[in-house]
Amino acid sequence: MSASSDSAPTPAELGAVQMALIRLDEICETEPQKVINDTEELLRVCASWTRSDAYAWVLALRAKAFRFLDRLTAVLEAASIALRSIDGDASSVAAHLHLESGMALNQFGLAREAVGHLQDAERIFARAGDDAGRAWVLVSLAEAYADGGGSEDPEPIARLAIELAQQSGDGRAERRGWKQLAVICRYRGRPVDALEAIGHALAGNVLPHARANYLLELGHLEAWLGHYAVSDDAYQEAAVIYAEYGDQLGQANIERALASNALILGRNAQGRTRLDRAAGLYRQIGNRTGLGYVLRDRCLVRLTEGDKQGAVEDVEEALGCFRDGPGVIGLAGTLRTAAKIRQLVGDIKGSREAFGEAEALTQDSDNPLAEAGLQLLLAEIGGTLDARLAAGMKAAGLYKKMGIQDGEAYALSHIAGLHAGEGRVDDAVVVLRESQRVLRTARAQVLDPGRRGDHDFALRDVTTNLLTASQRLGDAGRDVFADLVLDEAPLGLRRAVSDQQVSAATRDFIARIQGISRCSDDLAFPRTHLLQRLGSSIASVDLEEGPAWCGFNDFAAAHPRDAILAVASPTRNHALPVVWKLPGSEPEVQLVGLDSEDVSQINALSHAFDAARTDILWRPELLEWQSRLAGVLVPRPVQTWLVGSGPRSISVLLPPVLTHVPIEALLLDDQPIGVRAAITRIVVPTATRLVEQLGETVAYFDPGLEWSSERQVLANVYQDAEDFRAELGPGQLIIAACHGESALRAEGSLVAASGERVLDAIDLLAQPLSNSVLVLEACFAGRYMGPRTGEPLNLATVSLLSGAASVVAGLFAIPASDRCTGVIVAELVATLLEGYPAAEALRRARERYWRARPEVVGVPGKPGMTMCSSAPWAWAGLCAYSR
Repeated sequence: MSASSDSAPTPAELGAVQMALIRLDEICETEPQKVINDTEELLRVCASWTRSDAYAWVLALRAKAFRFLDRLTAVLEAASIALRSIDGDASSVAAHLHLESGMALNQFGLAREAVGHLQDAERIFARAGDDAGRAWVLVSLAEAYADGGGSEDPEPIARLAIELAQQSGDGRAERRGWKQLAVICRYRGRPVDALEAIGHALAGNVLPHARANYLLELGHLEAWLGHYAVSDDAYQEAAVIYAEYGDQLGQANIERALASNALILGRNAQGRTRLDRAAGLYRQIGNRTGLGYVLRDRCLVRLTEGDKQGAVEDVEEALGCFRDGPGVIGLAGTLRTAAKIRQLVGDIKGSREAFGEAEALTQDSDNPLAEAGLQLLLAEIGGTLDARLAAGMKAAGLYKKMGIQDGEAYALSHIAGLHAGEGRVDDAVVVLRESQRVLRTARAQVLDPGRRGDHDFALRDVTTNLLTASQRLGDAGRDVFADLVLDEAPLGLRRAVSDQQVSAATRDFIARIQGISRCSDDLAFPRTHLLQRLGSSIASVDLEEGPAWCGFNDFAAAHPRDAILAVASPTRNHALPVVWKLPGSEPEVQLVGLDSEDVSQINALSHAFDAARTDILWRPELLEWQSRLAGVLVPRPVQTWLVGSGPRSISVLLPPVLTHVPIEALLLDDQPIGVRAAITRIVVPTATRLVEQLGETVAYFDPGLEWSSERQVLANVYQDAEDFRAELGPGQLIIAACHGESALRAEGSLVAASGERVLDAIDLLAQPLSNSVLVLEACFAGRYMGPRTGEPLNLATVSLLSGAASVVAGLFAIPASDRCTGVIVAELVATLLEGYPAAEALRRARERYWRARPEVVGVPGKPGMTMCSSAPWAWAGLCAYSR
């Protein structure tokens, strides 16, 4: 294309430029650098056309491309040159130039500077009757007003933008309007409205880059609501798109968002790494607002790392970032953080100044989330006790009004701590119970087990506050403490265990699988896929019925002859909440401190399912945990009771993060607890206990193995797995001796040496096993392999869901040996047939083994190697489970 010698283009020349601009505009979002490169020649051609605004239109397109490349200075420079080249605001291109300038300034957190450009653009578009243009401008104005504070209400502006976009048929502008409305609703504490708005933005065909922006907001919303798994999914999907487009600002925003979630969930190393990456990206592109947010988060991480000086440096730089721009919301939040950090380092005057400034900013904005945060801070570092209590109650009320139960529970837990610290017993108990109620509601609303695990873990600040306050109250807080420990048990299995059957939806799902199986051996999905869906169905909370909550006293009443020992997950400050009750005594509670060696040994035991890491189960020099963890998990009064004379039985409730610990192998006076007492592992707490009813015996022995000891007790057994499964039913003693496969959730199975399936979760739930006792002599049949806050699904718990009264199953890889496991199982079955309960029968079997054990037994998987017969691997792998 060559330039005309005249100052006005020919129609053909102008048409060629217009076609080129249309083509380039179509790829501007996906290939902005190509647009920059290809417009260089167009600029040279159009520069001499003084009687045309084509030159300004080329610069407007370049400004747009520069915006997608996060080059703010280049955007403003291109727009400025273009505006000088045209006759004032007479041309509509001026509106586009002002719009690009305003959008870019917004993008970099410079909302105050953006407003003037956007107002000019809105005026020009309105004069031209361009509703689509006005829609784009009003969305950006709503963004500027929402982020920059001030008296203008951004919500009606965003709603007008959506209306204009709909009238003009501009779907992209409409989606941006919905996204901005979602942001405003999030700022104003209206989660339902926010989710509805972002749903509109994501509906239908959305360009990838725009979709990433909307997914980022969806991630913020889900994180705000405590749905961290869903939030991370949204962030990760957006991250892929931003990377494909080379969008550094988008990548920085994603790193910051993922860091926030990681920190909430206790993944501090991951969170710190992501914050450092985000800070580097924001510095690289010169985005001071984004950098301020990252530094605000990172200062708190540095504080937990003990780097007080680094924390102060980060928060002070963050304040500088926000003071340089219009981010009132960011500045107010950072001032709250600065107030807290300054107080912690002894700068009381600076703390008060920061708080006062934050208070003034918050009062000038319509942001109940910011107000709630301010009141919470006042409750933590305020003046008089009454002022702190009033602030805490105001924060709780604000969160309640917004429907954010997590925040309400946290505020109430802090108030309870204040009352407890001042000895206000009655007030503290009332607030503790209210916080417990709100916390239950918050947890029960997260139906999906995958999301609920992260959500529960994120609430540990609340539970830490409540447990600490309860313990301070002594006897007055004992019942609250005990109930809180039971409340922390996973929720999804409670209803099914309480009802002695899985939900109607789960039963329908199993019936459909059986129907398909009878028609064809080839299922539409692999069985592992069906097991995954089944596990999810089992562990999901029914929205209408909710979990079956159970108080500690009701739970203890269902086990009147047993000692009760219940443990919750460690608190944020590394204490283990423990509650126990000895027969005929009142409950007692304690927060047991965990040191690094305790945690190290607990973690080492969690890896003992791996053949290469089983040394901790048998090598004498690694067995210190048997004594050390007894002091951690078994309170001194319980230890004293266990070593006393007479029959001893104890029901133990462990959190998922500790179910892998072989508590049966812990030593008291050199004798294992599992030999001293009948130990029943409780899966979830209920107010009833089933009676074991043993009619006929139905047994399967894998024909590929000997089972010499077991056959001395049971002569008639099935060797065909299908025949065995067909005989299962209620009121039976059911025995399966074969291999076991470890797997997440309920996806494990019992298999024969030939690879044939013997039992899995579908089989166990296919018919009621009411009041039956199951002995699953197989590796890992009782092992929970899921996340630390997940639902404890395995074949033992699935059997209980099907109505079984008790299950004996393998916790780790049990030796296939007649010198240890075979002896124990044979004695267990014989004792069960004599009418003893499962836990007592297992204790007697262990006791017989312990008294007459050989000197050594073989090490599984290591031919020629032996271990001491007292090693936990030799005898402690089978555990008793009940409800």
